[in-house]
Amino acid sequence: MFPTNVRTITQKSTTNLTKKSKRSFKCKRPEWLTKKVLIVGGITTGVLIIAAIVIPIAVKAGSPSTAATTTTTTAAPVVLAYWALQNNANDFYGNYSGTTNCNWCYFTTTGFFYGYMFYMYSTNSYISVPSTSYFNLNSRSFTFQIWINLNSLSIGDQPIFSQCTCTTCSNQCLFLIIRSSKLYMGFTYNDLAGSTTLVTGVWYHVAFVYNYQTLQQIIYLDGVQDAISSNAQPYLGTNGTMYFGYSTLLPSNYFNAYIYMAQLTTRAKSATEMLNAGTQIYYFSFDQPSPYYDNGPNLLNYTGVSGLASTSGKPKTENLFCRSKETLPWVYPSSINGGVLVYSSNGINILGLTYSGQIVGQIYEYQPVTVYQAVVGPFLSTSTWTHVAWTFSLTNGMILYVNGAVQGSITGVTSYYFGSHTVTIMLGYGNGATYGYIPGYGFQGILDEFYAYRRELTASEVLTLASV
Repeated sequence: MFPTNVRTITQKSTTNLTKKSKRSFKCKRPEWLTKKVLIVGGITTGVLIIAAIVIPIAVKAGSPSTAATTTTTTAAPVVLAYWALQNNANDFYGNYSGTTNCNWCYFTTTGFFYGYMFYMYSTNSYISVPSTSYFNLNSRSFTFQIWINLNSLSIGDQPIFSQCTCTTCSNQCLFLIIRSSKLYMGFTYNDLAGSTTLVTGVWYHVAFVYNYQTLQQIIYLDGVQDAISSNAQPYLGTNGTMYFGYSTLLPSNYFNAYIYMAQLTTRAKSATEMLNAGTQIYYFSFDQPSPYYDNGPNLLNYTGVSGLASTSGKPKTENLFCRSKETLPWVYPSSINGGVLVYSSNGINILGLTYSGQIVGQIYEYQPVTVYQAVVGPFLSTSTWTHVAWTFSLTNGMILYVNGAVQGSITGVTSYYFGSHTVTIMLGYGNGATYGYIPGYGFQGILDEFYAYRRELTASEVLTLASV
């Protein structure tokens, strides 16, 4: 901001100001202070000032105690092994394949999801991965996970997985076992016991995690943290054969159980990853170059297609389904005159369109009455993406969501078909028969992002998936 009343200074007034200044600050130079003395003194003072500034700087810069030090740390590469146990003990990646030692053990069908599983029920019955294929877990994070189904809980400690260098040395024998009907992990004198009592005849997803950065041991059961310990020193084994169903720490003990799909990696997986691993059955994104491959944790690839073509899909969202069940695809109908979206091989249409084009979710109730229970939602529009979710649990019943909003629910179902059987899921298939409210002919349109889970997702989780 400039003043509006600017004063103009004339040459005359400037001269007067100068004169006043000289009178105010006039002083007489001593006679000895000649021009020569002034020049020499000025030069000397200038040199001293420059020296005072430059010399300390030079000394500081040249001091070795203040030299910068750079430390570079290279992280160890993440190692992964995966044993699908499909009639052999081969590692999917070819680096840590094992062999069976079967006094009383064999591969049998059908596994929890599909294919084979490995059954052990006596001493000297196990799978071994030789120390020549040494999997180095020394002073590293790791995650071991596997599906198990126990046949007995009355035979003492049951070894699930182990690797030992020394059975009497602290932190040199890794063992993952069942003890007192609970999960148990240890490195020898550095152990953690689970909190949940297991039962026989039930498939469990179990995981044992060690986090080297936080010094934590963590046990997960069906994707949920079961126990945790802090200040746990790392496993220090330097070699050793890996065993499934045996441990040199417990040479007389054995694992009486079915095992299925084991995985070991040198990374501490997060709680979110463990929840996904323990509850997600499959996930089909239908993306190229492998549109019918399962992108979930269990690699349950498709077994057949008919009358399908790949096309551009919905920009990434989710879908689900099982035990507590969940099914949610994105749908883009080209026709809304009925059609099956999700069909199971035991003859039940789970999700589809009515003759008039309304979305419907249903369940075949067995008790207290035998009847199809259904929730009928809104009319769908052709050439429009709609997110549909179908969930079920004995606690909350069946719920149908459309674009993340609840359309209705059916409660009070205590028993239902499709509850305890291994079935094939078919998308867009109709076998010609009408079941419940869904006519039995195929869906016409596009499906994208299909998921299946072993748990019921919450309303907020469904809304999140529908908002992506």
